[in-house]
Amino acid sequence: VVEGAPGGAGVDTTALGEPSVSIATGQGAVSIWLLRTPDSAFVVARIPDTTYYWGDDLVISLDVSGNRGAAPGHDDFQWYFRRALDSSVIYRGRGGRWEAPRGDPDWRLGASREGGGWTVDARSGPAGWSLVLRLDAAWLQGEAGRPPAIAFRVYDDSPGGWFAWPLRSRRRQPASVERVPDLWGTIRG
Repeated sequence: VVEGAPGGAGVDTTALGEPSVSIATGQGAVSIWLLRTPDSAFVVARIPDTTYYWGDDLVISLDVSGNRGAAPGHDDFQWYFRRALDSSVIYRGRGGRWEAPRGDPDWRLGASREGGGWTVDARSGPAGWSLVLRLDAAWLQGEAGRPPAIAFRVYDDSPGGWFAWPLRSRRRQPASVERVPDLWGTIRG
């Protein structure tokens, strides 16, 4: 995690320096920055994608307690952001599965761009799309001396593939990382 804060989804990513995470895709590298200020944390993503599809997505999975269970638990959250942001869903782990808000599988973000301690903004253009997720600092405090853990997964309809970080094994499907918190990377700093 590096210090600093972006202004919004239209931020000039060259000012952010080297990305914290890079994910190779069929259309280039997705760049993700993890940034922190005293009262907030930010996930800034730049996703190269010249073939617009509403269902292209960026999934951010976060284990706030850092216990890194074998399956999603109550302390795990997943922001499933689609390029058409209104179609996005925010999940919470429960009993080894991701559960939609209020148990409603048809729930979508809609015009809302915030939830309990977080806000999101996104922009889309001919060369790709970008997203900024702002989290209250409490999301990254960890628990019992354990730092939180995080994972990212990208879907791009052309070339039609899923791409993830961290990718612990070539034998695993990239999309499987979001279902296995003990594979996620540790957030330091």
